[in-house]
Amino acid sequence: MKPQSVIALINKYAAYIIAFFWAITTIMYYNHSGLFTQLEAEKYIKEADRFIQYGNLSLNKYWFYSTTILLIILSIKLQLGLFGAFIIQALINLCAYLLLYKALKKIHTYSFTALLIIVYLLIFWPYQSWIVFLYTESIFFSFILILLSLLIMYQNNKNSETVLFILLALILVIMSRPLGILFIIPTCTFFFIGLKKKAKIISLPFIIASICIIIYATNIVFSRSADASIILAASQQCIICGIIPQNHLPIILQTGGSPLYQLYFYITNNFSQFLYLGGIKLKYFFIMTRTYYSTFHNAFLLAFTIPVYILFVGSLFIKKEKIYKTLYIFIITLLLLFCITIMTQCDDYHNRFILSIYPFFVIFAAKTIEDLLAMTKK
Repeated sequence: MKPQSVIALINKYAAYIIAFFWAITTIMYYNHSGLFTQLEAEKYIKEADRFIQYGNLSLNKYWFYSTTILLIILSIKLQLGLFGAFIIQALINLCAYLLLYKALKKIHTYSFTALLIIVYLLIFWPYQSWIVFLYTESIFFSFILILLSLLIMYQNNKNSETVLFILLALILVIMSRPLGILFIIPTCTFFFIGLKKKAKIISLPFIIASICIIIYATNIVFSRSADASIILAASQQCIICGIIPQNHLPIILQTGGSPLYQLYFYITNNFSQFLYLGGIKLKYFFIMTRTYYSTFHNAFLLAFTIPVYILFVGSLFIKKEKIYKTLYIFIITLLLLFCITIMTQCDDYHNRFILSIYPFFVIFAAKTIEDLLAMTKK
């Protein structure tokens, strides 16, 4: 059979291939870790039990983790137990990949490339293994993929129905983890740059409202909880969240006022320290290696990530069709917001922050490869 025929056959049955790889990897991760319901998962299980009993959550901040909590509540109500919650979040994950494949075919030259991207993400252990954790990561990552897929589809078919689905996906991203708040401005920017001048003026009130929502949500997340103080990382001078260094630099902090004012006070009164620590945090954020990982684990991370980053940066310098420009602006805006957030807070112990946006790097790294191959054929 000719290579072209093999590729055509693969493309024809791509959805089944994705489902197969997804099932194999999910079983593999489950056999390795089981259904993980300890540590952070215990908080969401406890909140679900509380909601069933009293009809509310213990703190308002948990509304920004509520998709996982509501999923556990649904599973308990259906008498499926915690394993049922895992099955539901796993099926959402499969749907996200199938939708992503459909979307990627619209921006990549070859549909085979879209399939390879999905397979890459499925076998990239640090990213996909969260599917068996009853944390918020699995469903958060899935909703991000769905949001990105819908944005790509909107570029190809601009209609009000897709806009409504995008808004729904954005809400689900926001309610999955507090980091979801960072997706508001990039999504607004995505739509704003595609509007005509008159429409841009009309949309200004919505942009202002979005900024107000971000401020309000941020203050809720960082209020009334000692472990969620917005200046906790600054006061402890953490690079990795939860790991407190022995040596501290001189620091001036303000504990009064709103959380955002406290953060503003810290940055303006400790600017050189902020830049110094922020640079170290960004290094850990992108490279993903950790001193407490094994040599093999760190080598695995570098082997997977460094080529992807290089190719992603290369994609910024390759002439792009109009359809890619708004997506690039969306991703670059999102990346800048993530970097600012990491600099003001701390990086995650298990790289969960960078992993939430890692698929974006993979997608456009693959596009770079396609463009380079096209150049060699000319």
